[in-house]
Amino acid sequence: MRTMIRKSRENRELQQNKIVIKGSDTNIDNLLQIDDSKIWRTMDTRGMSCPYPSFESVKAMKAIDMEKDGYCVEIITDSEESALKSIPSVCEKRKWQFVVLEEAIGLWRVRIGK
Repeated sequence: MRTMIRKSRENRELQQNKIVIKGSDTNIDNLLQIDDSKIWRTMDTRGMSCPYPSFESVKAMKAIDMEKDGYCVEIITDSEESALKSIPSVCEKRKWQFVVLEEAIGLWRVRIGK
């Protein structure tokens, strides 16, 4: 029961974050409603400069292609260029759904799915 309460609280907190960018074909509700069990991997790339966070997102998404269809990855970054340009560009080129959320000043969470 506690786990369910924690997950619903985390989802509410995610929804309260400011949506900065979303993919053109992205169903935001699907990516925001995903609970922890459907996030295949969370990559914390804080401290990595661009383009390394986008490289990490591509590696994680390739693994999903092979193993975990229907899941998403989450990238945490403090690189503005990665969050607002590099990762969205990679996602658009590969036709992945994505949403960029600003958690705090200088900190973004990017959810990527198929």
